[in-house]
Amino acid sequence: MSNSRISFAGPLAWLGCFLLMTSFGASKLAAADPRLEVQLVWGTNDDSSPDPKHKPLEASLVKKLGMFKWKNYFTVNRKDVLLALNAAQKIQLSPQCEIEIKHLGSQRYEINVFGQKKHVKKITEKITRQDSLTIAGDDKNDCAWIILIREI
Repeated sequence: MSNSRISFAGPLAWLGCFLLMTSFGASKLAAADPRLEVQLVWGTNDDSSPDPKHKPLEASLVKKLGMFKWKNYFTVNRKDVLLALNAAQKIQLSPQCEIEIKHLGSQRYEINVFGQKKHVKKITEKITRQDSLTIAGDDKNDCAWIILIREI
């Protein structure tokens, strides 16, 4: 009679290591610092922006701004921001406009808006790829400034 045994210790050890490594990689991926796109947009009924450097806003974003009354939207500035948990970052969007974004976790952010170096408003909101944030205010000559923030 042969005394042969089948050992699963080797394959089980490899399977355990594989599962451990993949679950660690997935948790690292899920915990990655979010990247946000922040845009300062000018809304107007004029056919062009007062600044020739401003570019027309992309059509998909214009569609999202359909709730506003302006016919034309122009990108004043666009910046990508990488935020660590509980970290705050100031972003200068124009000489008159600055925001500070703090990542609170669970896709929640605290945004402080500054206009001409004065605090204008504070918002705490969830921002995801599907749910962007729009902050807007009136400006001179029946125009508006709009800040768009979305996860990318």
